[in-house]
Amino acid sequence: MLSRATKDSGTAMQVGAGSVMVLAIWFGSLTSLGELSLLALNKYLFGQFILLGPQVVWMNPVANLFIFSAAGLGLCLASWFWRRVACFNLVVWVFAFLGFSSLVLMYHPSLHKYAGIVLAVGLAVQVARMLTAHAGGFLRFVRRTTAWMVVSIALMAAGVHLGVGLAERRALALLPPAPREAPNVLLIVLDTVRAQSLSLYGYDRPTTPQLKRFAKTGVIFERALSTSPWTLPSHASMFTGRYPHETSANWQSALDTTHPTLAQFLNAHGYVTAGFTANLVYGSSEHGLNRGFLHFEDFPISLSETMGSSSLSRFIIDSPILRRVARSHEILARKTAPDLNKDFLDWLATHDSRPFFAFLNYFDAHEPYLPPSPFDRTFGPERRHGNESFMNLRRNAFRIDKWRMSPHEIRAERNAYDGAIAYLDRHLGDLLGALDKRGVLDNTLVIITSDHGEQLGEHGLFDHGNSLYLPLIHVPLLISFPGRLTADFAVSEPVTLRDLPATVVDLVGLKDSSPFPGVSLRRYWDRSGDVDGARESPLLSELSPGFPRPAFYPVSKGEMKSLVVGQYHYIVNGDGREELYDFIADPSEINNLKISGNTDHVLDTTRHSLTRVFECPAS
Repeated sequence: MLSRATKDSGTAMQVGAGSVMVLAIWFGSLTSLGELSLLALNKYLFGQFILLGPQVVWMNPVANLFIFSAAGLGLCLASWFWRRVACFNLVVWVFAFLGFSSLVLMYHPSLHKYAGIVLAVGLAVQVARMLTAHAGGFLRFVRRTTAWMVVSIALMAAGVHLGVGLAERRALALLPPAPREAPNVLLIVLDTVRAQSLSLYGYDRPTTPQLKRFAKTGVIFERALSTSPWTLPSHASMFTGRYPHETSANWQSALDTTHPTLAQFLNAHGYVTAGFTANLVYGSSEHGLNRGFLHFEDFPISLSETMGSSSLSRFIIDSPILRRVARSHEILARKTAPDLNKDFLDWLATHDSRPFFAFLNYFDAHEPYLPPSPFDRTFGPERRHGNESFMNLRRNAFRIDKWRMSPHEIRAERNAYDGAIAYLDRHLGDLLGALDKRGVLDNTLVIITSDHGEQLGEHGLFDHGNSLYLPLIHVPLLISFPGRLTADFAVSEPVTLRDLPATVVDLVGLKDSSPFPGVSLRRYWDRSGDVDGARESPLLSELSPGFPRPAFYPVSKGEMKSLVVGQYHYIVNGDGREELYDFIADPSEINNLKISGNTDHVLDTTRHSLTRVFECPAS
């Protein structure tokens, strides 16, 4: 209950400890309502990605109330030693400053964070001065409205929680009967894992012993190509069978409802569908990748996610000074492979009455490559970030000046990346072992691939989403289906991930009603004659500029396209510059044949093929 405000020496209005804490709750709740309103405007009116799940409606107030309450307790404790700390003007200024800071920090980097803090100081001074002149009336107003604000937030949180649960149960109840003996489908995406760093593909380090063992149960594709060198358009292709230029999925726009997804199709045929993604940057429901999944888990319910839901607590957690002291540059609320395994297996235990289609996205090999012990030292000494330059975004912490790294630092970066893959491989083996023990794999089509690769210094480039060289688009692809396809078989011909939806519906016996373009990959191991091998999907990859990048990034020059024809990889840059590589004789793509070779005929053929891709409708 609010204590009565009293005069101290006739000049400063004093407030008791109870009043301080109620003011903390009131300002914290008001700040959350303001933040949630701005987030809703950004998401629904301006179409921006906010990188937060629906649980933000209660996580944000919890985080803000923690911060404001901590500040209130600090004021109360300080007032024991210096009574003037509890004066009304100072108390209101502290809470107003926190509230304004939280709101202005939402617009970083368009408003520099320190400039925003200075602005918050000035606004708080004016608010404190205004409210001090009406302290009694304001305290009565706070007393009347605090409970209403808290109840409003609680009702919003309950509505979101109940709404999600009811929608899933209603969708399950409306599922049609599934075909008799329909097989399960499990699509596993190893985010940011390039083929050339896997021992499965001949890499000289034992990064994937578990995957190599599992590959003996199915077909391995030696030259699988992603349609894009970054997450969202690549996943869109794997879900719809469409190339990036045919979908809306891009840097600032989600996958829309224009084309049906694999999850929607299988759901309409009686499959229970579930998605589990650890990529919260471009792989969440906010990006349209949940379409067709009855159950979809992305943003976790955790302490780190809760604290990351408030711009103020996120600013504190992402402080370079704090991270340096804590010796941590990990992504906030990162879901690990064991987390994803547990989520999926727990869900599967309660959904064994129908065939399932499950999608799993593992994020452990993504920047900033921080595998836990002992994998952080498997291929070299533990990497220490020290005073390296890092950019901290809402859910991502990564180095932005890798081109300045020394050879020693590049080796450490590669060691850490390989260690992250080995860590992921270990837990992928655990998942497959658990499924095998339950007898699930006996009737499950398993597809293991990656959305894109990674650059570790090739062509002077790092990370992904900035070029179309092979390290970014050459990805692993393994298909296992006990008793339904050839085991321990390798396909050397290049293939595209665009064909995955067509392949799945073919292998589960639903090809006749398929809405997906592309051609089933079954033609590479099944020579029975009933497979349409006359058509081939173009081996196209695409990349569009997104955010401002360093000028030397290839994508900085504009839209990029690449096409693999035969043994040649053709790249056309945004400025019209062409590159041509023989990826069999020159897998590192060092020798640009456009400059060094007599390749006019090859270039003419490839240009014509690329033109036809964009002129002809998808098939």
